[in-house]
Amino acid sequence: MRHKPFRQACFRILRPYRENQSGEWPSRLFDYLLITLIGLNVVAMMLETVPGIAAKWLPELRGFEAFSVSVFTIEYLARIWTSPESADFNHGEQSDSRIRLKFACSPMAIIDLIAILPFYLSMFIAVDLRMLRLFRLTRLIKLGRYSRSMQTLMEVLRSEAKTLLAAVSVLFIVMVFAATGIYYIEHSVQPEEFSSIPAAMWWSLVTLTTVGYGDVVPVTPLGRVFGGFITLLGVGLYALPAGILSSSFTAQLQRRRDRFRECVEAAISDGEITAHESEHLEKIRSLLDLDEEEAEMIIKLLKHHHTSSQNHPNDDRP
Repeated sequence: MRHKPFRQACFRILRPYRENQSGEWPSRLFDYLLITLIGLNVVAMMLETVPGIAAKWLPELRGFEAFSVSVFTIEYLARIWTSPESADFNHGEQSDSRIRLKFACSPMAIIDLIAILPFYLSMFIAVDLRMLRLFRLTRLIKLGRYSRSMQTLMEVLRSEAKTLLAAVSVLFIVMVFAATGIYYIEHSVQPEEFSSIPAAMWWSLVTLTTVGYGDVVPVTPLGRVFGGFITLLGVGLYALPAGILSSSFTAQLQRRRDRFRECVEAAISDGEITAHESEHLEKIRSLLDLDEEEAEMIIKLLKHHHTSSQNHPNDDRP
C-alpha cells in the first residue's frame, strides 16, 4: 500500500525516541516539543487560578488551551492510525481496524483521550470548569510514555497487583474494625464526632495512617488506649505496601542489570567488543535505563574476567 511507508515514518516519530534507532532526530524533536507543551499546559492551568493573571490574560490562556487540545487531538488520532505498526498490538493476521480498537482500549490511549475529551464535551454539555481543569492534569500522565522510571513503577504495580490487593484488603478490614471499636467506646461521650460507624471511619483512617489531624480524638481512657493500639498497628500495616513495592522495584532493577550483563557477555565472548557491538550495548543500556557509570563498571568487570579466564583456563573461579 502506498501510504504504508508514510505510516511507518509517522509511527517512528510518534514513539519515544529511545525506542528508535540512533540518528532519528525527528522523533527526539517531537518528544521534546510534546513534553514542553505538556509542561506549559500545567503552568497555564495554575496561572488561571491566580485572580490578577486570569483577569488580564484569560483570553490568551484559553487560546493556548485550544491550541494544545488541537495538538493533542492530532497526536491521539495519529497514534491510533499508526498503531498497526506497533509490535505490541499487531499480533498475527489481524485487520488494521481491530488493531486500532485494541490500541484505543489500552491505558495510555485512554489517558490521551481523557486529556482532550472534556474540552470537546464542554462545547455541547454544561461541564463544571473545575472538573475540566482537574481532567487537564491527566496530561501529566502522558509524560509516563517518555519516562522509563514511570514505566518501571507501572511494571512493579502490575507484577505485585495481587500482593498489593491483599495488603490493602487487610488494611480495609482493620480500618472497619477500628471504626467499629471506637464508635462503641466513644459514641456515648461524643455523639456528634462519632455519630455512626461510617463517620468514625475518618478517625480510623487518619489514625491508622498515623496522620492524626486532631479534629476527632478519643477522650475516654479506654478510647485512648484503643486509639494508641490502632496507631501502633497502623505503623506496621502501612509499611507492608511500601515494603512490597520497594523489594519489587529493587528486583526489577536487578533484572535489568542481569539482562545488560548477559548482552555484554555475548558481545565479549569473541575476546573484544567491536564498535558496532559497543553502539548496540549503549542502545541496550539506554533502553534499560541503566546509569552510564554502572554500565561501564559491568563492562570493565566482565572484560577483566574474560582476560583472566583466557590467561588461566584451568581457573575455576566464577
